[in-house]
Amino acid sequence: MKRLWRLQVVLSWVLAVVLGSVHGHVRRQWGEQVPPESRPHSVTITEFGAVGDGRTLNTLPFQNAVFYARSFADKGGAQLYVPKGRWLTGSFNLTSHLTLFLEKDAIIIGAEESSQWPIVEPLPSYGQGLDLPGPRHRSLINGYNLTDVVITGNNGLIDGQGSVWWDWLRSHELNHSRPHLVEFLYSEEIVISNLTFLNSPAWSIHPVYCRCISINELHARGVIS
Repeated sequence: MKRLWRLQVVLSWVLAVVLGSVHGHVRRQWGEQVPPESRPHSVTITEFGAVGDGRTLNTLPFQNAVFYARSFADKGGAQLYVPKGRWLTGSFNLTSHLTLFLEKDAIIIGAEESSQWPIVEPLPSYGQGLDLPGPRHRSLINGYNLTDVVITGNNGLIDGQGSVWWDWLRSHELNHSRPHLVEFLYSEEIVISNLTFLNSPAWSIHPVYCRCISINELHARGVIS
């Protein structure tokens, strides 16, 4: 099992390196500047009732904030600002023309309860989940058929609390395949930068059927032994 974990860590870094090479293509396509990270409209997660104490579940505030930001899609988009704090949440989706910005010492924390990671169908090209046949758990932060999305910050953190998922894998207690921290499907013009990813249940970043992705200035760490 340790060998499997080491292999997945190595593959995760290889994926990050490969995707990082896409940055040059993005610059060639859009000129010397990558897609803009500033937006004409901005909202803060606390405006939707989120509490950054590491205990309060903020899934609904994140969902509502993204839904509100969607109304600015044809007005230049919006930035969703996550200030300093420990923001516990289940899985939530993003929207096009959105910047998710994590301030320094802001940590988005994935809930440990599997019910907070909904079940979705396996990817068509895989035909089954990563660990088991059939459906899989949806990733913590998701984008489906999106354009122009930025996930960045002042070295904020995204912590998946993946230990429980690895324990379930080792003890054969998984009912469905493990989720990722960030996943994009059928999306384009994506920027992910200046963040640290911690303790992912599986892959840290998982873009599938996507194009024009820029990934830079990232750190990934785990405490799984």
